[in-house]
Amino acid sequence: MFHRSFLMLTTLTCLGMPALAIAQQNNGIEAVSCLVDPGRSATMSSQVPGMLDDIRVDSGDRVDEGETLFTLQREVEQASLELERARQRYAQRTLQRNQRLIEKGMLSESERDEIDTDVVVARLQANLAEARLGEQTGEAPFDGVIASLESEEGEFIDNTPILEIVQLDPLRIDLVMPLEAFGQYATGDTLDIRLQAPVDETVTAAIERIDSVIDPSSGTFGIRLRLDNPDGRYPAGINCRIAD
Repeated sequence: MFHRSFLMLTTLTCLGMPALAIAQQNNGIEAVSCLVDPGRSATMSSQVPGMLDDIRVDSGDRVDEGETLFTLQREVEQASLELERARQRYAQRTLQRNQRLIEKGMLSESERDEIDTDVVVARLQANLAEARLGEQTGEAPFDGVIASLESEEGEFIDNTPILEIVQLDPLRIDLVMPLEAFGQYATGDTLDIRLQAPVDETVTAAIERIDSVIDPSSGTFGIRLRLDNPDGRYPAGINCRIAD
């Protein structure tokens, strides 16, 4: 019996048919649930409290990693940065004016140390002011699509969700499998997955992760698959099943 099954599996593989999907069909094991999710998702807020000044995107917009999505009112932080940069330039000019005296050894060690310290402190204060200004801006953490806007311009933000961004390439397929399927799959294997409405199409996805712990209350475990979606053809949030 084993030799006959092995011969059948080898023949199917040589014909280009997905052996794992066939094994799933022969065993008659079905997933408890199957859902297509975004590859990544993030609910974005502000690092600091403040007044939401400008939302530069809308629901459905595609954005690139690092693209500015929103800004808080930042006039005070901008003025502070300009002030610290002016102090930095003054400290640098002071150093340049005294450079000849330093080279000739006409300044004491304490005087030289004070000038050098002023330059360093001015640079650090300018860097700090620039970092505080940067906290007033929200940038996309990855390439994705704006799923929803949660706040409006003019609102005071304090750990308040502003928007949600999702990644649609690749997509993530989460399977919840019964206990009897445990040990029948390996990372890197592929499965044929039937996407439900509105797609109604069978795709091939690769297994990225298999839970090593069984849920004792339900007798199930999870399998996560990766579905490449470079043209955005497949939406997230739809049901699926292992193809027959």
